[in-house]
Amino acid sequence: MIKIRNSFLCDKPIDEVFGLFARIDKLAWAFPTVNRVEVIDDDNVAIGILLKMGLLPLDNNLTLTVTERTPPSRLVAEGVATPGGGLARAAKLIGEDEGLTYIGLYLDLEVVTEIQCRVRYLITCDATGNLKRIYDAIIRGQRKKLESEFIVNVGELMGGAVVEEKPV
Repeated sequence: MIKIRNSFLCDKPIDEVFGLFARIDKLAWAFPTVNRVEVIDDDNVAIGILLKMGLLPLDNNLTLTVTERTPPSRLVAEGVATPGGGLARAAKLIGEDEGLTYIGLYLDLEVVTEIQCRVRYLITCDATGNLKRIYDAIIRGQRKKLESEFIVNVGELMGGAVVEEKPV
């Protein structure tokens, strides 16, 4: 299982940050490589993702559901991604079940000051077989870039300063 864990500071009150994250249709656009977001309802979105491995574009279709909202400190969303044609061909998937990837997003917010909060996030990606090898290769080569883009995208959505915290 791939795990991406990091934290950043937002120069916004915790309620305002949680308000953005609680809108799954807005939060979906923070993820790098997203090229399509379709709102199903307040808790569900269908997301198109386009990853690149070298020059090869690999497409994924992700259905994401908010499974926990604990204002203003915690949000959990979980979903299942199915490979589009390019990714399925690259992974040489045989069975339908082999092509599923389970995604988790866990956000924990805490007050730093009245006008600043910390966001800790964990993104999990659990794929198997050939698909796991492809994801491992993509993440190995692009992990830092994807993490940085996520934080930049959150800052753009927030309309305020978002600063990645450096591990000590």
